[in-house]
Amino acid sequence: MTHKQRWAAISIAIYVVFVIAAVVIGFLDPSQIGLEWTIFWYFAMAGLCYYFYFKNVSYREVVYYAKQLGLHKEDLVALIPHLKETQDVPDPDRPNFLSPFAKVPISVVNQLTDQLEPRAKEQGIAPYR
Repeated sequence: MTHKQRWAAISIAIYVVFVIAAVVIGFLDPSQIGLEWTIFWYFAMAGLCYYFYFKNVSYREVVYYAKQLGLHKEDLVALIPHLKETQDVPDPDRPNFLSPFAKVPISVVNQLTDQLEPRAKEQGIAPYR
């Protein structure tokens, strides 16, 4: 099972647990909150699960390429010219199991991926899977 498949399975499992909890507990019962709000919350949770999947896969991709290229956190910070004080980059030497949601924004991870992927391709490093 690839990393992407693993994170997709985790995201789907989270959504299934949400749906089961909503049905069993009844906190999204259309007769109580209305059909529109019920549909909204099911779609909102699906969107959050997709974001959870995408953010963690992107985070892991940056960590993978950084490790393969021998880069450290300081090297990644140098690649992002306008990093705010409240933002951070992934630490390839000590990666978190889950991508930090607030500290490492998706925009920073995307910028790093755009820079590291071509470098890895040039050096013959296998693509992240």
